[in-house]
Amino acid sequence: MIAEAIERLADRVLAYDEPDLNELLNYFKSRMEQLEISPAWERAVIAYFLINGVRVKNALKRGNTAKTERQQGGRPTLRLVKV
Repeated sequence: MIAEAIERLADRVLAYDEPDLNELLNYFKSRMEQLEISPAWERAVIAYFLINGVRVKNALKRGNTAKTERQQGGRPTLRLVKV
């Protein structure tokens, strides 16, 4: 039951655009850094880490995509750097 509730919450967070979430990240970070122990502060901490989790997920996804590109043909994708 709790796992389902957390998964629904994750689905809701993933439905938002990453740029919109990034704007909120600094807002929740500043609230979290004020360290006023209260329910509002606790919500700010959880919200910050939910948003940061989306960023980490996207970074892992991009890294895995790059790894897949390198594995095609067994050689890394090369780009011309200097002429």
